[in-house]
Amino acid sequence: MRYDAVVIGSGAAGIYFSLSCANKGKKVAIIEKDELGGTAFATGCLPVKRFMDKIKDMKKAEVLQKQGLININNDKELLYKACKSSMDNIENFIIDKLDSEYIDVYRGCASIQSKNTVKVNEDILNTDNIIIASGTNACSLKGSCEIDEDIIMSHKGIINMKDLCDELTIIGGNVEGIEFASLFSELGVKVTVIERESEILSGNDFDLIDNIKERLVSNNVNFMLDEEVVSIEKNEEMAYIKLKSGKKIETSKVLVTGIRKPNTPIGASEIGVTTEGGYVKVDNNLRTSVDNIYAIGDINGLHGMAHIAIQQGILLVDYIYEGKNISFDYNSLPRCIFTINELAGAGLQESQLSNCSVDKIYFNETFRGFDSDNDGFIKIITKDHYIKGVWINSIDAGSLIGNIGIWIDKNISIDDIKRSLFINPTLSESLIELAVRGVK
Repeated sequence: MRYDAVVIGSGAAGIYFSLSCANKGKKVAIIEKDELGGTAFATGCLPVKRFMDKIKDMKKAEVLQKQGLININNDKELLYKACKSSMDNIENFIIDKLDSEYIDVYRGCASIQSKNTVKVNEDILNTDNIIIASGTNACSLKGSCEIDEDIIMSHKGIINMKDLCDELTIIGGNVEGIEFASLFSELGVKVTVIERESEILSGNDFDLIDNIKERLVSNNVNFMLDEEVVSIEKNEEMAYIKLKSGKKIETSKVLVTGIRKPNTPIGASEIGVTTEGGYVKVDNNLRTSVDNIYAIGDINGLHGMAHIAIQQGILLVDYIYEGKNISFDYNSLPRCIFTINELAGAGLQESQLSNCSVDKIYFNETFRGFDSDNDGFIKIITKDHYIKGVWINSIDAGSLIGNIGIWIDKNISIDDIKRSLFINPTLSESLIELAVRGVK
């Protein structure tokens, strides 16, 4: 079979490259050896957010119950089952998207035979371009038992648990670890987080993580900070964690976070694709050391974020077929931590910028948010009246941040905000209120 492009991997990068490529009338094939959607859509990022959506729905229902409007079932196991069922149709959803653009899907392990040939099972696919979008995979802690997705788990195992566990020990107070801590503590699981740093979510301003941590503590999450795991052993029922301090923890479930290894395709090195630490090296246009072979998403080691992977997939199509060079300007990089509350923003934080001005407004001080349970806030960081960062702590911060990163890229000022229109009444009007206050 002959294709304009063969894509290895069906995660965020691979899917969006394929859809964009097909929209230009090109013939595309995707090869996937595991679940369609990869970590981004099937086994990690999206499932966590969909689980949290259900939990937030329950929180809203609890408010209505307090007002005497409804009666709800507080069975946590039932809520967990509802969370899991929210992802039941993801593979069919992906297949429908790909089918609608006549993209062929091959299930199996890809092997690169030459710069123009990929083998999957018994099929030989000839192509003008090979796109490596094979991503990364969770790996075990050095010197410890291997991940078995039963007692010692990665995101894949914890998302696919048949029944809700009673206790969970999470290795890592990073974004992944804290998102899972938030999720499972809301479901009533006894959670312990072990973090080698002195604080969770390192690199974020303290006011942005304060109420996230407070809520976790109120949900009985136990934090062990300035602690490092030396080893994890297990038997058929329990895991035994040894810490550098000499402390020992016995737990029925362990989640290992923040440790990834690249899924370099078979045959890549043999045909001259250069790698470093397993990651495929690329130039400024995502091209590997072999002219017509490209690497997008986590496999190239540039960034480990799904929205960057999506962007790389889309922009690569424009480069291959229109000659448009790719830009890697991530100064305004938008990002979100999907906890309760969520933390989202773009640009710089206070701790990253000297001689800046900061102003903040709580959503319950706004017309849309007054007299509500929304304890979140938005803060704007400026220098010489130009916006350098916007950060939100709120139940739906990720949806509120939108394309604020473009404001930073375009060097938007406070005066520009004053001249902008925001729909009334919305929480986004908080930016107008901050501008009216007169950010210093």
